[in-house]
Amino acid sequence: MSTEGERAVLITGFPGFIAKRLLARLRRDDEAADYFLLVQPRFVFEAERACRALEQAHPTFVGRWRIVVGDIRDRDLGIAQPHLQYIRERITEVWHLAAVYDLAVPQSIAYAVNVTGTERILALCARAERLRRLNYVSTCYVAGARQGRIYEDELDCGQAFKNQYESTKFWAELKVQDAWDDIPTTVYRPAIVAGDSNTGETPKADGPYFMVQLLRRLPPWLPMLHLGASAAKFNVVPVDFVVEAMAQLSALPAAEHSVFALADPVALTAKEFMDLTIKALGRISALGTVPLPWAARALRVPSVARWLTIPEESLTYLNHPAEFDVSNTARLLKDTLLCPRVADYWPALVDYACAHPEIFKEAVA
Repeated sequence: MSTEGERAVLITGFPGFIAKRLLARLRRDDEAADYFLLVQPRFVFEAERACRALEQAHPTFVGRWRIVVGDIRDRDLGIAQPHLQYIRERITEVWHLAAVYDLAVPQSIAYAVNVTGTERILALCARAERLRRLNYVSTCYVAGARQGRIYEDELDCGQAFKNQYESTKFWAELKVQDAWDDIPTTVYRPAIVAGDSNTGETPKADGPYFMVQLLRRLPPWLPMLHLGASAAKFNVVPVDFVVEAMAQLSALPAAEHSVFALADPVALTAKEFMDLTIKALGRISALGTVPLPWAARALRVPSVARWLTIPEESLTYLNHPAEFDVSNTARLLKDTLLCPRVADYWPALVDYACAHPEIFKEAVA
């Protein structure tokens, strides 16, 4: 790896979908940067394969990466002291992406990964003398059960939460913001992240893809019904927009000590999104609405949830009236990047999902 004085980046959550794409995007900006990739033991082979593929595509990446086997839940990230000290002395940037995103995750697991794991990363950053930026990936849904317009400079408003994912990401971001007087930090809050807006690529079909799988399971002659009567916004953003926005913002001095919502400023309502999905699949229009309590009651039956591939926890996001203000993001990126309109790219994502049914395998546990 390179000599001291150059850029060295630590990325957690590798080889996750966003982390792999982020690595490729950061490499594009600085071919001389080195990367420490924190990887759980069970993902080492996949991580090495991803890096070898990036080497083949970009020879300048050869020798610029190192797999660091560890776990953010463990003390010192599970890294032996000599190696940990070497990383502390080298890193100039940290990207903390590792998290549990499952809406039905038990509290103990969510807390260990999302909160304790973030505390471990903050401890590392506090002792990294060359650190120039901690880039922390949060979520718009730290807003919890709040309704109405949610602003980027708001966090603790006494809100309740719809699940353990939201609450633990909230507590984790609180810790990040509490420490940012001492640690130069940028916080990113993506909305619901879907596949690539150009290719449709995604490794796993969850979130908005539950609608696609549901419609694919139903007989072609059977009309769909809307789930709930709410006109709430359903905020989806493509992964390429999220990665590009984070990469650009991370390079801006003005982004330090700020929060950026990576959300669609003109999101469709859940009803409009369902209609768009129905049209993309060539099905007849929805004929009515199932009251949300009825749908939730049906999905509490495990066999029904498995067959429909819709977890009960996801229903609240179809009927929760919250909108995410993106003023900070728009102010710094207005001349370089706009969020694509979902109506323009969602059909391509539906086509990809239909052509790759294997991505639905783990959509519902």
